[in-house]
Amino acid sequence: MSTVLLRRSSLGDVVLVGSITARIQGSVVLMTDPRWMSLGARLKGVDRVLPWNAPLPPGRVVDLQGSLRSRWLRRGRPGGTIRKGSIRRRSRLWLGVGPRRASVPELYGRAAGVEPRPPPWIDLPERARDGLALVPGAAWAPKQWHVGRLGAVGRAWEGPVHVLGGPGEEALVAEVAAAVPGSVATCEAGFERTLDVLAGCAVAVAGDTGLMHLAGACGVAVVALFGPTHPDDGFFVYPRGSVVERDLPCRPCTLHRIEACPKGHHGCMDISVDEVWKAVRACAG
Repeated sequence: MSTVLLRRSSLGDVVLVGSITARIQGSVVLMTDPRWMSLGARLKGVDRVLPWNAPLPPGRVVDLQGSLRSRWLRRGRPGGTIRKGSIRRRSRLWLGVGPRRASVPELYGRAAGVEPRPPPWIDLPERARDGLALVPGAAWAPKQWHVGRLGAVGRAWEGPVHVLGGPGEEALVAEVAAAVPGSVATCEAGFERTLDVLAGCAVAVAGDTGLMHLAGACGVAVVALFGPTHPDDGFFVYPRGSVVERDLPCRPCTLHRIEACPKGHHGCMDISVDEVWKAVRACAG
Protein backbone atom coordinates (compact mmCIF):
# COMPACT_ATOMS: atom_id res chain seq x y z
CA MET A 1 0.00 0.00 0.00
CA SER A 2 1.24 3.51 -0.79
CA THR A 3 1.61 6.13 1.90
CA VAL A 4 1.16 9.78 0.98
CA LEU A 5 2.91 12.24 3.30
CA LEU A 6 1.63 15.83 3.39
CA ARG A 7 4.22 18.43 4.45
CA ARG A 8 4.15 21.67 2.54
CA SER A 9 6.59 23.86 4.49
CA SER A 10 9.03 24.95 5.65
CA LEU A 11 12.53 23.74 4.68
CA GLY A 12 13.47 22.46 8.13
CA ASP A 13 10.12 20.73 8.63
CA VAL A 14 10.40 19.00 5.24
CA VAL A 15 13.96 17.86 6.02
CA LEU A 16 12.73 16.34 9.29
CA VAL A 17 10.28 14.17 7.33
CA GLY A 18 13.38 12.13 6.48
CA SER A 19 13.28 10.77 10.04
CA ILE A 20 10.35 8.50 9.13
CA THR A 21 10.40 7.94 5.36
CA ALA A 22 12.74 4.94 5.43
CA ARG A 23 10.64 3.31 8.18
CA ILE A 24 7.40 3.24 6.21
CA GLN A 25 6.50 0.00 4.47
CA GLY A 26 5.50 0.17 0.81
CA SER A 27 5.72 3.07 -1.60
CA VAL A 28 6.18 6.56 -0.11
CA VAL A 29 4.89 9.68 -1.85
CA LEU A 30 5.73 13.13 -0.48
CA MET A 31 3.57 16.13 -1.36
CA THR A 32 5.28 19.44 -0.66
CA ASP A 33 5.92 22.96 -1.89
CA PRO A 34 7.63 22.99 -5.32
CA ARG A 35 10.65 24.71 -3.72
CA TRP A 36 11.41 21.59 -1.69
CA MET A 37 10.57 18.89 -4.22
CA SER A 38 14.14 18.20 -5.39
CA LEU A 39 15.27 17.91 -1.78
CA GLY A 40 12.32 15.72 -0.80
CA ALA A 41 13.32 13.30 -3.56
CA ARG A 42 16.70 12.85 -1.84
CA LEU A 43 15.22 11.69 1.49
CA LYS A 44 15.79 8.00 2.12
CA GLY A 45 12.69 5.93 1.40
CA VAL A 46 10.86 8.51 -0.74
CA ASP A 47 9.76 7.01 -4.07
CA ARG A 48 7.93 9.98 -5.59
CA VAL A 49 7.45 13.68 -4.90
CA LEU A 50 4.44 15.69 -6.00
CA PRO A 51 3.67 19.42 -5.80
CA TRP A 52 1.32 20.50 -3.06
CA ASN A 53 -1.51 21.40 -5.46
CA ALA A 54 -1.42 18.09 -7.37
CA PRO A 55 -4.34 15.65 -7.17
CA LEU A 56 -4.06 13.39 -4.16
CA PRO A 57 -2.81 9.94 -5.28
CA PRO A 58 -4.24 6.65 -3.96
CA GLY A 59 -3.10 5.25 -0.63
CA ARG A 60 -3.27 6.07 3.03
CA VAL A 61 -2.60 9.73 3.82
CA VAL A 62 -0.47 10.98 6.71
CA ASP A 63 -0.95 14.68 7.41
CA LEU A 64 2.29 16.11 8.81
CA GLN A 65 1.28 19.72 8.13
CA GLY A 66 -1.69 19.95 10.46
CA SER A 67 -3.29 22.85 8.60
CA LEU A 68 -6.91 23.32 7.58
CA ARG A 69 -5.91 22.69 3.95
CA SER A 70 -4.07 19.45 4.71
CA ARG A 71 -6.90 18.18 6.90
CA TRP A 72 -9.34 18.90 4.10
CA LEU A 73 -7.14 16.99 1.63
CA ARG A 74 -7.02 13.95 3.92
CA ARG A 75 -10.75 13.83 4.65
CA GLY A 76 -12.22 10.33 4.48
CA ARG A 77 -8.86 8.65 3.82
CA PRO A 78 -7.11 6.17 6.14
CA GLY A 79 -3.88 7.40 7.69
CA GLY A 80 -2.96 9.75 10.50
CA THR A 81 -2.59 13.38 11.51
CA ILE A 82 0.12 15.15 13.47
CA ARG A 83 -0.81 16.26 16.98
CA LYS A 84 1.22 19.40 17.55
CA GLY A 85 0.34 19.90 21.21
CA SER A 86 0.25 23.67 20.79
CA ILE A 87 -1.05 24.44 24.29
CA ARG A 88 1.56 22.21 25.92
CA ARG A 89 4.21 23.73 23.67
CA ARG A 90 3.43 27.29 24.74
CA SER A 91 2.98 26.38 28.41
CA ARG A 92 6.36 24.67 28.54
CA LEU A 93 8.31 27.36 26.71
CA TRP A 94 6.76 30.52 28.11
CA LEU A 95 5.45 29.47 31.52
CA GLY A 96 7.83 26.64 32.41
CA VAL A 97 4.83 24.41 33.09
CA GLY A 98 4.45 20.80 32.00
CA PRO A 99 6.72 18.23 30.38
CA ARG A 100 8.98 18.86 27.41
CA ARG A 101 7.20 18.54 24.08
CA ALA A 102 8.00 15.48 21.97
CA SER A 103 10.50 16.08 19.19
CA VAL A 104 9.22 16.72 15.68
CA PRO A 105 10.44 13.28 14.46
CA GLU A 106 8.51 11.70 17.34
CA LEU A 107 5.38 13.64 16.35
CA TYR A 108 5.82 12.59 12.72
CA GLY A 109 6.37 8.98 13.78
CA ARG A 110 3.20 8.91 15.87
CA ALA A 111 1.18 10.25 12.95
CA ALA A 112 2.63 7.67 10.54
CA GLY A 113 2.65 4.77 13.02
CA VAL A 114 6.40 4.19 12.80
CA GLU A 115 9.48 4.73 14.96
CA PRO A 116 11.64 7.64 13.74
CA ARG A 117 15.30 6.98 12.97
CA PRO A 118 18.33 9.18 13.67
CA PRO A 119 20.16 10.98 10.86
CA PRO A 120 21.63 10.86 8.30
CA TRP A 121 18.47 10.88 6.20
CA ILE A 122 20.10 11.81 2.89
CA ASP A 123 22.60 9.62 1.05
CA LEU A 124 25.70 11.49 -0.09
CA PRO A 125 28.92 10.36 -1.80
CA GLU A 126 31.61 9.03 0.51
CA ARG A 127 34.50 11.48 0.85
CA ALA A 128 36.80 13.00 3.43
CA ARG A 129 34.87 15.21 5.84
CA ASP A 130 37.37 17.93 6.67
CA GLY A 131 35.35 21.05 5.88
CA LEU A 132 33.53 23.61 8.01
CA ALA A 133 30.19 25.01 6.82
CA LEU A 134 29.15 28.49 7.95
CA VAL A 135 25.48 29.47 7.58
CA PRO A 136 25.04 33.20 8.21
CA GLY A 137 21.45 33.62 7.08
CA ALA A 138 18.01 32.76 8.44
CA ALA A 139 14.47 33.45 7.33
CA TRP A 140 14.12 35.79 10.33
CA ALA A 141 16.98 38.22 11.01
CA PRO A 142 16.95 37.93 14.85
CA LYS A 143 18.03 34.28 14.45
CA GLN A 144 21.27 35.35 12.72
CA TRP A 145 24.56 35.45 14.58
CA HIS A 146 27.04 38.34 14.25
CA VAL A 147 28.73 38.19 10.83
CA GLY A 148 32.13 39.23 12.17
CA ARG A 149 32.11 36.53 14.84
CA LEU A 150 31.09 33.89 12.33
CA GLY A 151 34.02 34.94 10.18
CA ALA A 152 36.37 34.61 13.17
CA VAL A 153 35.27 31.00 13.66
CA GLY A 154 35.92 30.33 9.99
CA ARG A 155 39.45 31.77 10.19
CA ALA A 156 40.27 29.50 13.13
CA TRP A 157 39.37 26.33 11.20
CA GLU A 158 42.32 24.41 9.76
CA GLY A 159 40.75 23.09 6.58
CA PRO A 160 38.26 24.01 3.85
CA VAL A 161 35.61 26.55 4.81
CA HIS A 162 32.32 26.91 2.94
CA VAL A 163 29.75 29.67 3.40
CA LEU A 164 26.22 28.53 2.53
CA GLY A 165 23.03 30.44 1.81
CA GLY A 166 19.87 30.56 -0.21
CA PRO A 167 18.07 33.02 -2.50
CA GLY A 168 18.25 36.60 -1.26
CA GLU A 169 21.26 35.93 0.97
CA GLU A 170 23.95 36.54 -1.65
CA ALA A 171 25.32 39.71 -0.05
CA LEU A 172 25.40 38.20 3.44
CA VAL A 173 27.15 35.06 2.21
CA ALA A 174 29.67 37.13 0.26
CA GLU A 175 30.43 39.27 3.33
CA VAL A 176 31.25 36.24 5.47
CA ALA A 177 33.26 34.61 2.68
CA ALA A 178 35.29 37.79 2.28
CA ALA A 179 36.16 37.64 5.98
CA VAL A 180 37.55 34.09 5.68
CA PRO A 181 40.45 33.96 3.18
CA GLY A 182 40.23 30.94 0.89
CA SER A 183 36.63 30.14 1.75
CA VAL A 184 34.10 29.21 -0.93
CA ALA A 185 30.64 30.79 -1.14
CA THR A 186 27.68 28.70 -2.28
CA CYS A 187 24.35 30.47 -2.58
CA GLU A 188 21.75 28.75 -4.75
CA ALA A 189 18.02 28.41 -5.24
CA GLY A 190 18.22 24.61 -5.27
CA PHE A 191 20.29 22.18 -3.22
CA GLU A 192 22.59 20.21 -5.53
CA ARG A 193 25.77 22.23 -4.92
CA THR A 194 24.88 22.70 -1.26
CA LEU A 195 24.53 18.95 -0.76
CA ASP A 196 27.82 18.40 -2.57
CA VAL A 197 29.50 20.81 -0.15
CA LEU A 198 27.92 19.18 2.92
CA ALA A 199 29.22 15.78 1.82
CA GLY A 200 32.70 17.07 2.61
CA CYS A 201 31.92 18.92 5.85
CA ALA A 202 32.58 17.70 9.37
CA VAL A 203 30.89 20.57 11.21
CA ALA A 204 28.35 23.28 10.39
CA VAL A 205 27.72 26.47 12.39
CA ALA A 206 24.23 27.89 11.96
CA GLY A 207 21.32 29.56 13.67
CA ASP A 208 17.88 28.01 13.96
CA THR A 209 17.34 27.76 10.22
CA GLY A 210 16.50 25.32 7.44
CA LEU A 211 20.10 24.85 6.32
CA MET A 212 21.01 23.85 9.87
CA HIS A 213 18.51 21.00 9.57
CA LEU A 214 19.79 20.10 6.12
CA ALA A 215 23.34 19.85 7.43
CA GLY A 216 22.19 17.62 10.29
CA ALA A 217 20.19 15.44 7.89
CA CYS A 218 23.40 14.89 5.91
CA GLY A 219 25.26 13.61 8.96
CA VAL A 220 27.20 16.81 9.60
CA ALA A 221 27.80 17.68 13.26
CA VAL A 222 25.80 20.86 13.80
CA VAL A 223 26.73 23.67 16.18
CA ALA A 224 23.37 25.43 16.47
CA LEU A 225 23.03 28.91 17.92
CA PHE A 226 19.58 29.31 19.48
CA GLY A 227 18.47 32.81 20.41
CA PRO A 228 14.80 33.86 20.09
CA THR A 229 13.72 30.21 19.80
CA HIS A 230 14.56 27.30 22.08
CA PRO A 231 15.88 23.77 21.39
CA ASP A 232 13.38 22.31 23.88
CA ASP A 233 10.66 23.00 21.31
CA GLY A 234 11.55 19.67 19.68
CA PHE A 235 13.40 20.78 16.56
CA PHE A 236 17.03 20.10 17.50
CA VAL A 237 17.36 16.34 17.05
CA TYR A 238 20.97 15.86 15.97
CA PRO A 239 22.91 13.61 18.37
CA ARG A 240 26.29 14.57 16.90
CA GLY A 241 25.56 18.27 17.29
CA SER A 242 25.71 20.86 20.03
CA VAL A 243 23.54 23.82 21.07
CA VAL A 244 25.07 27.14 22.10
CA GLU A 245 22.70 29.60 23.76
CA ARG A 246 22.33 32.31 26.39
CA ASP A 247 19.89 31.58 29.20
CA LEU A 248 18.13 34.95 29.36
CA PRO A 249 14.83 35.41 31.23
CA CYS A 250 13.23 36.97 28.13
CA ARG A 251 13.76 33.95 25.91
CA PRO A 252 12.29 32.25 24.13
CA CYS A 253 10.28 35.16 22.78
CA THR A 254 8.85 33.27 19.83
CA LEU A 255 8.09 29.78 18.58
CA HIS A 256 9.51 30.34 15.11
CA ARG A 257 8.79 33.69 13.37
CA ILE A 258 10.18 37.00 14.66
CA GLU A 259 10.93 40.28 12.90
CA ALA A 260 12.70 42.17 15.69
CA CYS A 261 13.83 41.73 19.30
CA PRO A 262 10.92 42.81 21.57
CA LYS A 263 13.43 44.16 24.10
CA GLY A 264 15.54 45.95 21.53
CA HIS A 265 18.89 44.53 22.69
CA HIS A 266 19.10 41.21 20.78
CA GLY A 267 21.08 39.89 23.74
CA CYS A 268 20.10 36.27 23.13
CA MET A 269 22.46 36.16 20.14
CA ASP A 270 25.31 37.91 21.94
CA ILE A 271 27.30 34.68 21.94
CA SER A 272 31.09 34.84 22.03
CA VAL A 273 33.47 33.44 19.43
CA ASP A 274 35.17 31.38 22.15
CA GLU A 275 31.91 29.65 23.10
CA VAL A 276 31.18 28.70 19.52
CA TRP A 277 34.75 27.68 18.71
CA LYS A 278 34.82 25.43 21.79
CA ALA A 279 31.67 23.69 20.53
CA VAL A 280 33.10 23.38 17.02
CA ARG A 281 36.25 21.73 18.32
CA ALA A 282 34.23 19.32 20.47
CA CYS A 283 32.02 18.33 17.52
CA ALA A 284 35.03 17.91 15.24
CA GLY A 285 36.33 15.33 17.70
